[in-house]
Amino acid sequence: MTAGLVVVITLLGIALVVFWIEPLGVLGVFEKVTPNIIYRVRTERPLVALSFDDGPHPEFTPQVLEILMRSDARATFFLIGERALQYPDVVSRIRAGGHEVGNHYFSNGATLLDSDAEFAVNLEKTENALGMSTRRKLFRPPGGLAWSRQLRIARAKGYACVLGCAYPHDPMRPPVWYIEWLIAKNLRPGSIVILHDGISDPRRSIQALPHILCAGRERGLQFVSIGELLQAKREQTDKKNDKVVLGIRLA
Repeated sequence: MTAGLVVVITLLGIALVVFWIEPLGVLGVFEKVTPNIIYRVRTERPLVALSFDDGPHPEFTPQVLEILMRSDARATFFLIGERALQYPDVVSRIRAGGHEVGNHYFSNGATLLDSDAEFAVNLEKTENALGMSTRRKLFRPPGGLAWSRQLRIARAKGYACVLGCAYPHDPMRPPVWYIEWLIAKNLRPGSIVILHDGISDPRRSIQALPHILCAGRERGLQFVSIGELLQAKREQTDKKNDKVVLGIRLA
């Protein structure tokens, strides 16, 4: 075995470990390489953000909403535009439950082959389908992938681009114990959890959800939407700035 092959195998092994174990220690690297993407929110408050992708789904999204209601938890649902048009009643139920909606593109497919103009149109079509306000807008690219120029377009339209730091790759249908373990391991104040309610079979994620909520409560964590988490960060920053200004005045 050549030295080059050993290096390749070693790098592949490291990549697999990072992919499946998601050590929070490497998150800083991603944040430095992609500073305009939100993976977590640094906050001192005991808050964790839940998010669900690829909905709305007429069967599975209501199941998720019921579990969240029983636990007094809130979440952000990143919705696909054409599905939102197909199931507007489910979108209404999401909002009625006090949850937040985010833009997950108009169709269930990658953005990478779309031109800038097509990307902007699909972003706007989804925004209109969801009836999103201009106050606070969140975008999560399908599959977590988009060109940097596309993210710049989204930011220019007022979107914050959000991924997460506790993602059990549930579209790949891992066992329930892995979903529970991975997310519980990465639950910290400011963590952002990614699950799916709109994939073909999200039953494992739905089955794991009560355990995830219980694990958070046992650590004194409250599950909120991403928007609430970002707001808590702003309030924390404003409070610190006020203290600095007051300290200067008293000095």
